[in-house]
Amino acid sequence: MSVCVTGMEGKRVKYGKVIAALLCTALLAGTLAGCGKKGTENGETGAGMEPVKGRYVEKEEALPAQLEGWTVKQLFMEGGKPHLVATRKEEGKLVFQEWEQTEGGFADVTGGWMAALKLPVSGDWAEVKLLVPGGGKRCLYTGYVEEGEEDFKAHLWTEENGEAKEITPEKWKTLYEEWGGYEMLTGIAALENGTLAAFSYTSADILDAQNGSVLESEDITSQYDNVVSDGENVWLYSTYSVSAGLTIERWKEGKPGGSLSVTFAQGDGQMRFCPMKDGTLILAGEEGIFRGTGNVESKDGISWEKLLAGVETDFSLSDRWCTGIDVREDGTIFALFQKSGGGSLLKKYEYDPDAVIEITEELKVYTVYESNLLKQAAAMYHREHPEVMITIEYEYPRYYYDETDYNAVYQKLNTMLMGEEAPDILVMDHLDMDSYAEKGLLEDINDIVKPLEENGELLSNITSAYLQKDGHRYVVPLEFAFNMAVGRDITAADMASVEALAAFLSKQNFSYMGPLTVSELVDRFYPCFCNEIVKGKELDREVLGRYLEALKTIGDNCGILDNRDKDERAYNMWELASEAKLAFEQVEGFNNAMFPLAIMDYIQGEFAAFENCFIPMVQTGICTKSACKDSAKDFLKYILSETAQQTDAYGGFPVNAAALEQNARKDRTEAEAETQIVADGAEVEFRIGSYSQETADKLTAVCAGLEKRAGEDEKIREVLTEVMEGYLKGEQSLEDTLRKAEDGLKMYLAE
Repeated sequence: MSVCVTGMEGKRVKYGKVIAALLCTALLAGTLAGCGKKGTENGETGAGMEPVKGRYVEKEEALPAQLEGWTVKQLFMEGGKPHLVATRKEEGKLVFQEWEQTEGGFADVTGGWMAALKLPVSGDWAEVKLLVPGGGKRCLYTGYVEEGEEDFKAHLWTEENGEAKEITPEKWKTLYEEWGGYEMLTGIAALENGTLAAFSYTSADILDAQNGSVLESEDITSQYDNVVSDGENVWLYSTYSVSAGLTIERWKEGKPGGSLSVTFAQGDGQMRFCPMKDGTLILAGEEGIFRGTGNVESKDGISWEKLLAGVETDFSLSDRWCTGIDVREDGTIFALFQKSGGGSLLKKYEYDPDAVIEITEELKVYTVYESNLLKQAAAMYHREHPEVMITIEYEYPRYYYDETDYNAVYQKLNTMLMGEEAPDILVMDHLDMDSYAEKGLLEDINDIVKPLEENGELLSNITSAYLQKDGHRYVVPLEFAFNMAVGRDITAADMASVEALAAFLSKQNFSYMGPLTVSELVDRFYPCFCNEIVKGKELDREVLGRYLEALKTIGDNCGILDNRDKDERAYNMWELASEAKLAFEQVEGFNNAMFPLAIMDYIQGEFAAFENCFIPMVQTGICTKSACKDSAKDFLKYILSETAQQTDAYGGFPVNAAALEQNARKDRTEAEAETQIVADGAEVEFRIGSYSQETADKLTAVCAGLEKRAGEDEKIREVLTEVMEGYLKGEQSLEDTLRKAEDGLKMYLAE
């Protein structure tokens, strides 16, 4: 499992008050625009105009009741009808069914050979794909770990005399000594000429569908995680990297010679693709459903049109994911979804000439970073309020590893807020929300939040931190995280705070966290006390001095580096079973907590919520000049509801109390994974499994007890990093360090 975490020492920090102040000053002179009214060009609703009829719509297709308890693995079209392939375990063996949609519903059409197939699969995971090559015989691809074995192997089956016959290619059975495993397929597709095109990480093979023999083989360097066929050609693409769009290659008859490619600029990691025999191409993902027409071989190429916005489809919901799409000859699109927590959905998308476009109002949301919660809530709200469309603009994807250009962000916000593209709702994460509020750019939302706090719907220990002394409130966090300290040979109490940790480490000879640079030490700890060291417009020397003394003790235990090589990093959770005895991780929800808690169990350690401090996320406000304040407030209230917050999408813990309790009780087996860690000098298999309900309840109690908001300020961070080096190395007194910090921040704090 790949886990990306941006901790409190990450790079998402405020650029500074100067740019924000300049921005706010400029905005006061501007005329702000907000919510858009659909209709005429001047923004009026167009009263008296006939509604436009005709549009694509999403409908749910009922699945047969007999599939209860089965996992639907595949959707494909045959004879103009949708077919489904489902699996489940019976008496420890994996069994199969095939269903065909008829006018009266779905009918079981499982072939006798496939019904008799019972595979000894270890665990719950298996790759399954039913293939229909030309020639009439079906083939079944399966990939799994067999009971009693450790290696994942691919298998191929076909029918012979009414029985299943294994025709697995010999190369799939060969152990590759250099990496200690067997051939791993990334995709396989059937062609009308009676062959199969099979792709692995290293080769592209053409197989004889009759006997599984390899007819042709080519070495490849590109990796494709999606392989589909239009009967004559194989289409390949990868969703591993789609930041610059999605590139789809067409290989004639599954062979690389003379391959062509199609580029789609709006690719995302969940994009699904289907080519039709007439050359029409269908793409579907969270941005919407698109149809491509034209000739891939011509100069003009493919022209794309959006059939349906993503927010009007299940592709935009984060509690489910699409496992495949296919298209009927009349253009009707089918999509198969798996839901978090189990279960399948089959959705149909077709043109309805009588359907009316109901959107009369558009809310605009701006956020620096992508948010799964916002996207999910926007889609769900639109379903309840079809007249309101919510568009979300973000600058960076959620998992972004480089430094954020906040200078460019503020400049763009200036342009947006001064013009006609101003957002109605602003997410203030890592922006100077105080300056925005002081300049009157944010609406008071206390009338929304306070009643929800008073009736217990919200975790007031989190949301009340935003209540001003004058009773106003301009921002509310929608999610939060906390910094989890995990250690061995140390108690939870000894790693619960900066001062407790310093007292413990002062008595230890072992470097618990490993060596750190000055900036790494500051980044790891300063957010916990950033909000405490400034009183009014002055530095609180007493409070800062206390924390600096503690950091000096911690630094003495770690060891301070002058710098770190480019390819090196500080120890984290991955080293807790080897070099380190203490590590920190920003935990963003119950699923996200599985990895550090699994490490804790492995090392037989303990955990603590460091400094009892919460890290606010998706801090949201409403622009004062929004023309749609009522709708914006209603949407904000909806995002804070249990309905909108009950999905754990690795974004953060919900601030809704009922959603927090509900998420704590969810089954997390779908999020389990296996990887390797280093322990005792060797790589060992490591399982990230579900934790107990008792542990989930403990996490819930921790969340309900968090009481201090983490802070961030780039200028404070910069000055602390600059003045602490000499102090940490014993070359400078505490008094000199405080004086230098005070001098470095005096003018900044006075602004």
